[in-house]
Amino acid sequence: GIIGGILAAWLYCKVAKLKFMKYFDLVMPSVALAQGFGRIGCFLAGCCYGRETTSRFGVVFPESGLAPAGVKLIPTQLISSAGDFLIMIVLLLYYRKNKKDGTPGSVGSLYMLLYGVGRFLVEFLRNDNRGGVGMFSTSQWISMVIVAGGIVLYLVNKKRHKR
Repeated sequence: GIIGGILAAWLYCKVAKLKFMKYFDLVMPSVALAQGFGRIGCFLAGCCYGRETTSRFGVVFPESGLAPAGVKLIPTQLISSAGDFLIMIVLLLYYRKNKKDGTPGSVGSLYMLLYGVGRFLVEFLRNDNRGGVGMFSTSQWISMVIVAGGIVLYLVNKKRHKR
């Protein structure tokens, strides 16, 4: 969804003759905020659930949810939600600190880096069936691509901005 949204925003900026990197920086904190609320929705639906746990922080879902009922599970949805809200705060603080001499696209690339790393790590805690290749889930492979893309985007924009 994130990749499709970024591509749609890029296309919109091309048609509207807007500078994509400035637009990208502007919207990514809002995307992180929306993702945080979206993961709360996942928690309420019982999807995207975590592994079994004996921790006191585990949650037990009712029979009507998508998660296994009556089993204490790691609340990966809430961990992801907290991470997304934290990413939003970090992006806003980063923008505030660097807005005068910041490189266009640096907020967006920081989002890609933080989100990709966070999602990659949370995937180790999840237990819902979502497929994979080798020892990593599909989401972890996508996260690796997002992190690499964020690094490349930052470096390319930094080099372009120095000119």
